[in-house]
Amino acid sequence: MADMTGAIAPRAHFGTFSDPEAMATALNGIGPGAAGPHPRGRKLPSFHGMLARATLGAINAGAGKFSRGIPQSAGIPNAHIFMFATEPDLSRHISGHVLGGSHIFHCRPNDRAVTRSPAEQPWAFGILMVPFDVLATAAPQVTGLASGMPLNDDRMIRVPETALARLVSLMSDLSRLARATPWMLEAPEPARALAGTLLEALLACLTQGLASPDRAAHGRHRQIVARFETVLRERPEDTLSVPDLCAAVGVAERTLNLACQEFLGQSAFQYARERRLDQVRHRLLASDPATTQVTGIAMQYGFWELGRFARAYRLRFGERPSDTLRRAAASAAPAIHAGIA
Repeated sequence: MADMTGAIAPRAHFGTFSDPEAMATALNGIGPGAAGPHPRGRKLPSFHGMLARATLGAINAGAGKFSRGIPQSAGIPNAHIFMFATEPDLSRHISGHVLGGSHIFHCRPNDRAVTRSPAEQPWAFGILMVPFDVLATAAPQVTGLASGMPLNDDRMIRVPETALARLVSLMSDLSRLARATPWMLEAPEPARALAGTLLEALLACLTQGLASPDRAAHGRHRQIVARFETVLRERPEDTLSVPDLCAAVGVAERTLNLACQEFLGQSAFQYARERRLDQVRHRLLASDPATTQVTGIAMQYGFWELGRFARAYRLRFGERPSDTLRRAAASAAPAIHAGIA
């Protein structure tokens, strides 16, 4: 397997987390070049997380657990990403699919994935990121067969219990080694051996698995959400009501909400409001407090009920809008003094 795992120096990391943002940053290390993942919503007061990850040549692997499966949004890099549960009774919603204990989910390359869990449920997972050329080479070499499963789209694959159990066991080994003896994963020969074994186990799951048939409604809902996000991106400062959004996207309110719930995990109104809150925060962080009023920026993005705006902002970001504006001034101060000096 030396020719399939690449010449990238192996690396290993293990960490525990009480902050979802910190764990999201560590998760981003599984797939260098990916945008995210980023938690969506307020920080939880009692979050606990664990993550082990390793770069094994060209293959990146990670195993972890959230005490609460917070909603997240992530950009998928130009590679194959496979995700699966490492505890059989847990599940996760991923871009309109439900990933349970007997499935592997293949994320659509070069797209964005939105994930969430049932309320208050933890999430334990394994992730493997494999470059396109590595999988294309490994499939015929390891299995003796060309891969007959198209992997240019997201796909839910039902896997036989024994095949998936082997893959989960290997991820448990990776987690244990990353925590107790990370140097073993950073030595070239052990890293190459584990990468080859993980790839063989993954390919066994894929070749023995059964891909769920695509649903026509699933593809249509994806297109609706893409149009919806285009409207939000191209008209960021418009105060769009839900009827306005529906007219711009060209669908009924019920259809738009079904598509948004499936791919975004929330209603169209909730998602649009969070996007506008994000835009307000971006403006506040880039503004001069001496010449900026929070009220003016909030109204510019359609928040006319300022009391409700302030509560929604604090719930989403854990601070008041005025705190964000003051923090922007504090971060800019060193640069100003340096210029004077």
